[in-house]
Amino acid sequence: MKYEIQERYLALKPLVENVAEHFAQSDEVIHKARNEIRLVTFAGETYVVKAFRVPNLINRFIYRYVRASKARRSYRHSIRIGPEFCPEAVAYIENYKSGLLETSYFISRHFAADYTIRSVLREQAFANRTAVLEQFAAFTFLLHENKVLHKDYSPGNVLIKEAGGQYQFRIVDVNRMVFRALNLKERAHNFVKFMMEDEMSRVVLSQYALRAGVEPEAFMADYRRCYDRFIRRKQLKNKLRGR
Repeated sequence: MKYEIQERYLALKPLVENVAEHFAQSDEVIHKARNEIRLVTFAGETYVVKAFRVPNLINRFIYRYVRASKARRSYRHSIRIGPEFCPEAVAYIENYKSGLLETSYFISRHFAADYTIRSVLREQAFANRTAVLEQFAAFTFLLHENKVLHKDYSPGNVLIKEAGGQYQFRIVDVNRMVFRALNLKERAHNFVKFMMEDEMSRVVLSQYALRAGVEPEAFMADYRRCYDRFIRRKQLKNKLRGR
């Protein structure tokens, strides 16, 4: 076993060193697909534990000897991004078999979200949609200004918590990130995976442009070009996969 834990969470070493047992004992599953995420309570506090799927043989070698595992990247990226933008990282754990990566985990603090941005975009009768979208634009602008580009910025990866008429946002699934200054085209392109309807995209993009000090129509035109290209590529991939 190999792990890294933030110094302020050293008291959680028993959780980290026995993460597989604590994970198995939890019945609070919040996501289950390729990877599985559960809530784990330890010493009276709730944490999020993400168990990554065992990679194929080639990636088991790569994640052991060539590049950082998804768990390690999630941990280190979360620290770099900071708790104002994503749930605070606690630790990552890697287990090896025959010298290759087998199981791996990422532990973070629990951000008790009320919903994700998916609900705002997809539910027809969502209350206060415009206010949420405007604040989402402001959050994304601050994220970009801090030189953070989420490469899977999508509806399920933006958590939202209501707090006294305001909305707190956090990003998750942060193993694929870019950290550098972004041009306007890259900023516009970062919205394409939300697949917003025209009215909602206008709210988000115009608010973003206002904060960026650029012409809203020009920024929206950049977005539409990026979005059209994204849809064409998505359709081509689906066609090649026989969907």
